Amino acid sequence: MITRTRPRLRGWQLGFTAPLFFVLLATTILPVLYSLALALGGSDDDLAPRTPLSLDNVETVFSGGAVWDSLALVVVFLAGAMVGELALGVFTALVLDRYLPNRHGLRVLLLWPAVLPPIAVALVFRFILQGEIGLISYYLGQVGIDQEWLTQPVSAMAVIIAIDMWQFTPFVILLTLAALKTVPDDVLEASQLDGAGAVRTAWTVVLPIIKPALISIALLRFIDAVQVFPTIYVLTRGGPGSSTQLLTFYNFEVFFGQLNFGQGAAIAVFVVLFTIGCVALFMQFQRRAERV
Repeated sequence: MITRTRPRLRGWQLGFTAPLFFVLLATTILPVLYSLALALGGSDDDLAPRTPLSLDNVETVFSGGAVWDSLALVVVFLAGAMVGELALGVFTALVLDRYLPNRHGLRVLLLWPAVLPPIAVALVFRFILQGEIGLISYYLGQVGIDQEWLTQPVSAMAVIIAIDMWQFTPFVILLTLAALKTVPDDVLEASQLDGAGAVRTAWTVVLPIIKPALISIALLRFIDAVQVFPTIYVLTRGGPGSSTQLLTFYNFEVFFGQLNFGQGAAIAVFVVLFTIGCVALFMQFQRRAERV
């Protein structure tokens, strides 16, 4: 039986990784520790953690219903955006992979929306959807459909989800196309010899093979979608009411709007823990998919 031993890093090799650890410490670990100290010892007076530490800020945040309402809106947004992007993105990638083999120029077009600044995209859609003068609102009004997209709770959330899908579904398509390149040709040929059609081959052969890659794509989209902020800030400011006040925007309102620094830090730590927990679940799903 062959046993594998993990290679150990030598002293000079650790030296090359020291700048990475320093940047990680300065930009990630220290801010999280500071937020935790501020959540346990912060006040509304300044940004300096104080002693003795207490759970007053945490109890104040989680005893109210606003943070749980924001978390529920995050779940709604993630369910709509991620499910829509993955379903539409994977389906489109399968169609393109089968019927459009030469797609070098298409990659640039697919990458274009994802590299646009979200705040610029939100500004464009704000003008398109604005009242009676917006492009979409105007032409829908010509056929008798009057809809105030950003002033109704349901339509406002639908707009936020649709914009995220418009911007990042091409990104999912691009990554899925790359994953489809890992499917062996002999497996596809064997499926064709067995008489399987395109749909059956995609469902029973292709998708199980690229399942670990799809989970990785979903993880990337989750990490990006859970921190959505510019779109909400530009379009709705969390409204109407609090119908689009997701966790990140609620954290912004508490910290910078209400100047409740301790409570804002407690919400920020909660967002970090929520993200880490969901990422751990994704990693567990991916490990199970790789074992199959």
